Amino acid sequence: MHAYLGRMGVPAPPPSAGGDNGGFLFVACVMTVAPASAPVVAPRALHALALALAGDPFYRAVSVAAGEHAGQRAQLLEAYFQLALDEAAQVGEVHSHGADGAALWLTREAGPRAIAVAQAVRSQALQPLLGPQGYQTYTDICSAMAAQVPAALDGAWYLSILGVHPAARGQGLAQRLLAPTLARADRVGAASYLETFNPLSLPFYERLGFGGAVECREPVTGRAYWLLVRQPG
Repeated sequence: MHAYLGRMGVPAPPPSAGGDNGGFLFVACVMTVAPASAPVVAPRALHALALALAGDPFYRAVSVAAGEHAGQRAQLLEAYFQLALDEAAQVGEVHSHGADGAALWLTREAGPRAIAVAQAVRSQALQPLLGPQGYQTYTDICSAMAAQVPAALDGAWYLSILGVHPAARGQGLAQRLLAPTLARADRVGAASYLETFNPLSLPFYERLGFGGAVECREPVTGRAYWLLVRQPG
């Protein structure tokens, strides 16, 4: 995981299967693609990301400043996702569907200088947002996960964040949000990768061409997660 870690979540299991992440949900859609100069994502889509990812171990850990107040956590995470969206719009790609969800990618195409500037801007804003403990946790988790990313993936595209509103479940939105960038990766010959804390999501990503799942252990949260890689088709 690179230092500009955005953290993606995972598609939620069916209600009967349990799971603690609040849900990535799926719906047929017409998507908005945000160009780097003008990200077009409805504020309610940020709320959808907060609802979908509030239970993810990473987001629980970095939002410690909110305590156990669900409303405060949602507000903090919405601000976090706005910063992540701004970064992805500058040095990656953003796809959204109204208020239902969004996918944020870091594609490495902007070049080292632009990436470094985007990272610095986001890092500066995250410190007051997360507070001392939350920001330290953020940097510790980023460092631990970065150490698990193979050097061969240094130039690969990274799926930073994927989330869908819980009310939009079961109609294919997550796959539709990912499809444009995966198709473009195939056209330009770019590898891509992701991490997920939810083993129930592995079949979903494997259907999209991700594979070689490697189980890792994140020491700050003590949770297992999986790193998957997709080679261009």
